[in-house]
Amino acid sequence: MANAKKKKARDHVKERRIWAYVVIALFFMFIIWYEYYSAQQEENHENADNYHVEIIDEPIAIIPEGEVLNVHMINCKQADAFLFEQNGQYGLIDCGTRSTGKDVVNYLNNQGVEELQFVVGTHPHDDHMGGMEAVIDNFRCNQIYIPKVEKGLITTNWYISLMKKIKTKKLKVTNPKFGDEFNLEDAIFKVVGQLTPEEAGQNVNNYSTVIKVSFGQMDILMTGDAEVPVERKMLESNVSLQCEILKAGHHGSNTSTSEEFFQKVSPEYALISCGIGNKYNHPCEETLLKFEKSNTIVYRTDESGDVVITVSSDNIKFDKLPGDYLDGPTLAKLKGVS
Repeated sequence: MANAKKKKARDHVKERRIWAYVVIALFFMFIIWYEYYSAQQEENHENADNYHVEIIDEPIAIIPEGEVLNVHMINCKQADAFLFEQNGQYGLIDCGTRSTGKDVVNYLNNQGVEELQFVVGTHPHDDHMGGMEAVIDNFRCNQIYIPKVEKGLITTNWYISLMKKIKTKKLKVTNPKFGDEFNLEDAIFKVVGQLTPEEAGQNVNNYSTVIKVSFGQMDILMTGDAEVPVERKMLESNVSLQCEILKAGHHGSNTSTSEEFFQKVSPEYALISCGIGNKYNHPCEETLLKFEKSNTIVYRTDESGDVVITVSSDNIKFDKLPGDYLDGPTLAKLKGVS
């Protein structure tokens, strides 16, 4: 009995020694691991100090010295029409209304335009695409970009007539998709916003094709009438939206230029195309306050008429003085327009 107790005591001591050795071994293993981990962390910090990593969304095109991109915001009243020219090549984003399409045609003729490399209709509303039929009747158009819309959504006569004219003339038509790119000489036009018919639904404004125009280090964001759902989709896509010039969405309406989107774009200049004393009260006070508070310089057709912007690889010049931050009704009253 005594021997059994002694044996049990010896076994207990032996077991305690084994556990002590295990604990000591684990302790030394932890010390070795910690020294290795600390060395790795120190190396990582040294690397971070020695290298500045900058994530660039896309390469900046090298522009030949002296080359410029001319952008014309054409005054076509309560509508959009923007002519781009680079090294004798022309492209058009939106075309005015049916009634002002002839004014757009006259403007292009005065600029010496004979051929358009592309014509973009951002979305099928009269104030953006109504003048397209007049444009394709008067100029050679190598490529038409218009968004695909839900079948049967647009039943107006002018749109049906335009689609027939495009088909009769056998013009090349592309429905833009997110990420598509095309060029005007050295200027790059990239589709950064385009909802599908399922996403846009019944709101025609949200079919708007949003295009980022890049020329050297300078960027222009052309938004059509894209409203908040399109802006939200662009923010979710993480595409680079920062630009020097923002074409204010929907003529400066408060349905566009949401705070989060505006902060992401962070423009130096804003373009507003709208008619003096328009019935929609564009541009609205809310949007203009955002521009004023951020010191974004505004140019607007209801105040200055046609505006021509000369963009070099690292600079922007305007042919008119900056506009006011007055909402549409206030400016109209000031000018005596009811």
